[in-house]
Amino acid sequence: MIVAIVFAILSSILFALASIIAKYALAHLDELTGAFISVLTMAVFFWCVAIWNLEWDFWFSKATLYFVIAGFFLPALGQRFQILAVKHVGPALTSAIGAFLPLFAILPAILYLGETVTLFQFAGITLLVGGLILAAVGRGISWRKRAFYLLLLPLCAAIVRAIAQPISKIGYNILAEPMFAMMVMTTVSSLAVGVMLLVQGSPRRALSFTRGHWLFALVGAVTGSGILAIQVSLVSGSVTLAASLSSIAPVFSILLGAYVFKNERIFWWHGVVAVMVCLGAVFIVVGKSAI
Repeated sequence: MIVAIVFAILSSILFALASIIAKYALAHLDELTGAFISVLTMAVFFWCVAIWNLEWDFWFSKATLYFVIAGFFLPALGQRFQILAVKHVGPALTSAIGAFLPLFAILPAILYLGETVTLFQFAGITLLVGGLILAAVGRGISWRKRAFYLLLLPLCAAIVRAIAQPISKIGYNILAEPMFAMMVMTTVSSLAVGVMLLVQGSPRRALSFTRGHWLFALVGAVTGSGILAIQVSLVSGSVTLAASLSSIAPVFSILLGAYVFKNERIFWWHGVVAVMVCLGAVFIVVGKSAI
């Protein structure tokens, strides 16, 4: 379980970093081309790595079908909605609404995977989500200033990322090969986003090599590493654990902004957020061991 915990938290750090980089990248390139570049970068990376341990039997496993289905959701739709959300409502509000990801992921895990949620875990999830919402409110986010339909963008990003986790978990119950799974998922995602780019009529933009292209390639590398970390967590632990601990990206976004990028200030309420999130994480982990 320690492996699942470490990699779930690592994924949240990487997602926080990716959102910050995406904010800078959007100043140089449109969101659809950026999504394609980032997803394609993931696919190329995982093909280069996974091909060395690839066995032909993997392709004929029933698990491959689940990885293909998951690939339509993550990273394809997830990355598309995530970048759109960062562009239109900002990374802070995107992260805040993304805090609801555990709720979307845990329900199908209970219904279709037979996972159970203890009282301790429910309390932990409540503390976790509450702390992340407080983090967003404390950063001065005004929900009323946002058109309602724009709030659907980060909500959709959270939902599609959440849906992909139990689907992947079903696949891992059959074939526990996260590198192969990521190779399949990112390949499907690249084709899906590529079709979107063709339909929109702007495929030539993807062939350039501007500052925006390089930044989105970096977004893809960081996001891909985060998604791989979640997959490793799913192989080693439950959807409840992986979804909950991987959703604390807003906390790391604040820390990265304050101490690395120097565009955030630390206030007293950050301490409250830290206590709520840490307690929530402890309750989720302790609750898991109590099952």
